[in-house]
Amino acid sequence: MRVPLRLALAGLVAAAAFASPLAHAVVSERIVAVIGDRAILLSDLRQRARPFLLQIQARVPPGAQQAAAESQVFRDLLQKMVDEELEGQAAEKANIRVTSEEIENAFRNIAAAEQVTVEELFRMARASSGLTDQEYRDEIRRQILEGKMLQLRVKGRVRITEQDVRSAFDRLVREERRRRDYHPAWIVLRVLPGSSAEAVEERRALAAALAERARGGEDFAALARQFSDDTATREEGGDLGVRAPQGTQAAATGQREVMAPELEAALMAIEPGGVTAPMRAGDAFVVMKLLSRQPSRFTTLEAARPEVFQRLQAEIMTKAKQKWLDDLKRGTHVEVRL
Repeated sequence: MRVPLRLALAGLVAAAAFASPLAHAVVSERIVAVIGDRAILLSDLRQRARPFLLQIQARVPPGAQQAAAESQVFRDLLQKMVDEELEGQAAEKANIRVTSEEIENAFRNIAAAEQVTVEELFRMARASSGLTDQEYRDEIRRQILEGKMLQLRVKGRVRITEQDVRSAFDRLVREERRRRDYHPAWIVLRVLPGSSAEAVEERRALAAALAERARGGEDFAALARQFSDDTATREEGGDLGVRAPQGTQAAATGQREVMAPELEAALMAIEPGGVTAPMRAGDAFVVMKLLSRQPSRFTTLEAARPEVFQRLQAEIMTKAKQKWLDDLKRGTHVEVRL
């Protein structure tokens, strides 16, 4: 609930006046943010946070970790509520409204996309997030209002060129590569402790020569069996098996092994069949070959064009929203008290 600041303060004063002598020991209500002449109350924030708090309590062990997670939810959600209040005040000035029919149409569209009925959609929301039907409607109304205001803000200003699309596609492919499993092999040339500079240079030169031979078409596995000092993989032609990129779920859960970050970075820069330049890794020089990589779901630019275009639009809208909110904050008194 958004309340004018003067009414919120009056309400708190009145509540205090009629409180019992022991009531001063418990803080039941307070203002956590002021936006213009309106306030957000702690009870408003707690009500909005309820579904998220239930999820935290179900997933995070009680104690400091749970308290930290709950505090972060309150901070993030309060900022969202401040932004929504700014948007709401701007909508009032622009005489922008959201009708009941628009809300119902939104629910019908969401249900159709999920291939369920509207009634089932509400049941799913209650089960997954604890949202009441009215809270779900309020959330959709806020989303529609924000969409209307953004369209009003950026209408006619969105220009996406062919170069924008191509650049975004290249970026999307690079980002996806960071999530795809890959299959490397290596040749490891150890450098003995206390080796002279000349001896170290000899090992480096050999690694460089082996990399050139592999790039020239010689069998990498045969070179590994002949030259590699890594006994665990030498007889397998340096085969390291399938690895997961750092930061993926397969890596985090231990489902797949990972490479050292600097070795992974070198492999990410080449295509299957490619061979890296020699790299110093601890007490060894390493040459690596990328045997294969999990296929990309992006086959061609044309096939990916609808998704790329949608992402570009979303990026533009996100930037436009942030700039708009920053402008609103500069023109409105905003005070966060949490």
